[in-house]
Amino acid sequence: MGWLCYLLGRVGKGIVFFNSSEITMKKFLACCGVVLTAGMLRVPAYAADSTSYYVSGDVGASWFNNVSPTDPVTNQPQGVSSFDGGINVLGALGVKWCDNYRLEAEYGYQRNNLAKSGGTDLLGNISVTSVLANGYYEVKQNGFVPYFTAGLGWASIGINNVGSVDYPNDLINESHSAFAWQLGAGVAIPVSKNIDIDVRFRHFETSKISLDNQQGDFNISSNSVLAGLRLGI
Repeated sequence: MGWLCYLLGRVGKGIVFFNSSEITMKKFLACCGVVLTAGMLRVPAYAADSTSYYVSGDVGASWFNNVSPTDPVTNQPQGVSSFDGGINVLGALGVKWCDNYRLEAEYGYQRNNLAKSGGTDLLGNISVTSVLANGYYEVKQNGFVPYFTAGLGWASIGINNVGSVDYPNDLINESHSAFAWQLGAGVAIPVSKNIDIDVRFRHFETSKISLDNQQGDFNISSNSVLAGLRLGI
């Protein structure tokens, strides 16, 4: 294991239910800032300690990017659909080794309500359930630990009662599997030997899915800001 840690260390040195309104986002980010500041002032000495295995949980705001389904025959766009802000929840089981590296299995759920397509109000929501394998590289500082993360895995995309308010009896209900990946960055604040506060940004995407009855092909991409805890076990 010593040679693996040495090699990874050499590589690592080269790697340097929310409202979508602006007010809500500012409040959420302000709360994250207060938590970060309190954590850094409270117990900076714990940054040097770590445990081998951990569980973690995060919750935060999610913003889906606009969706523009394409016709599966002509490959032409069929309009643009927008979303309201939504929620993202993550849970993970992981292991830390070589001081700067972590691997984990993550279960995630995010959901956003449809807003409009053109000038038409939409009903329903799109949800994404994901299972990812994530890798982390940590950069230890005095009292806090910035990190970078990437992950690959599987997602189930749920199209839940989606349609126009003008045709409430003609709604789409279906689900599809897709390849998924994510990139992110964050900071951990140790508050005890086995407890870290975690704040992160997450970008998530899926491969394209095809709706039934040739109603269009599209993929899901989202950005999230989350906060949570990591507990050593």
